[in-house]
Amino acid sequence: MKGRGINSKRALSPIISTTILIVIVIVLAAIILLWSSSFFGEAVIKEIAGSEKRAEEFCAEIKMRGIVNEDDTFGFENSGSVPIFAYRVKLEGSGGSNIIRIGNEQGGSVNPGYSVIVKNSQIGAYSEYESIKIIPILLGKVEGTTQEFECPEINGVRIS
Repeated sequence: MKGRGINSKRALSPIISTTILIVIVIVLAAIILLWSSSFFGEAVIKEIAGSEKRAEEFCAEIKMRGIVNEDDTFGFENSGSVPIFAYRVKLEGSGGSNIIRIGNEQGGSVNPGYSVIVKNSQIGAYSEYESIKIIPILLGKVEGTTQEFECPEINGVRIS
């Protein structure tokens, strides 16, 4: 009988140590997952005509056409099907660049088929700059909360 008791005690030890190791691995994996999730933001979801996609997918579908008027003012036409909530104007001139945000409250919202002339006290005439680029900002939702999404510069239009 004494021999059986000793063997059963030894057989119990590897099971407990294996269980403890598995619990440690699961806890470490959960900690790493929570820590790394802070590096990745939630996706901004936009819905247009019943089609729901990530906002960056709609950025690729934006179509804009630059406008330069004879009086040296400039703007753009939203010739696509994606409404633009606001936009950034990247101004490049001698020795540097500047980005100015034109928000919805400043007339930055441009629906499909409409155009806008950029009017801002910080922006001068078209001829004052070497390059001007319009970069759209879309409006979407993250977990039910409305949030802006700034499209990458590659989805903008250069005014020429």
